[in-house]
Amino acid sequence: MRALRVGVLATALFAVAGCAPDAASELARGKALLSSVAGAPLDARGAVVHLRAAADRHLPAAAYHLGLLYRRGAAGVPIDLVAARRWLGVAAAAELPEAQFMLGQMLVAGEGGPLAPEQARRWFERAAEHEIAEANFELAMAYQHGGLGMPADAEAANRYLMEAEHALKHRRPPP
Repeated sequence: MRALRVGVLATALFAVAGCAPDAASELARGKALLSSVAGAPLDARGAVVHLRAAADRHLPAAAYHLGLLYRRGAAGVPIDLVAARRWLGVAAAAELPEAQFMLGQMLVAGEGGPLAPEQARRWFERAAEHEIAEANFELAMAYQHGGLGMPADAEAANRYLMEAEHALKHRRPPP
């Protein structure tokens, strides 16, 4: 409750000062409300308000965090796989590699919509281009076993495994 009051107070102060918070500060507030800092309780509903404001201002990282929040759910925010898939799609289309990988996972599992293994492969390929290790691993397994609409190809599987290993050494900070 304390975190919610802090978020509401900050928004009110911006309104009194005659300026709206920018997308980056909305994202920061939303992420802060999702973490339990200094004993403040998690405020997922408050986070949705700020993340949505940032996502509406076309900040892909906010759409990504909304997608994760709806995929996992939290106190006060139920799991909504359709919304998760939609928000991750927004972030993926904006070239956020982490979202591309997560959207691929949802598509291959049929979460929030129909199974779409070929679409999943395309998102995994785009994420793999940005050294997302998990995307490289998904592609390696698909080539090894002939999944995601591709025939088995041991050489391609080994190449993607090597790329996954390399990518693990060059982790990106989370969005």
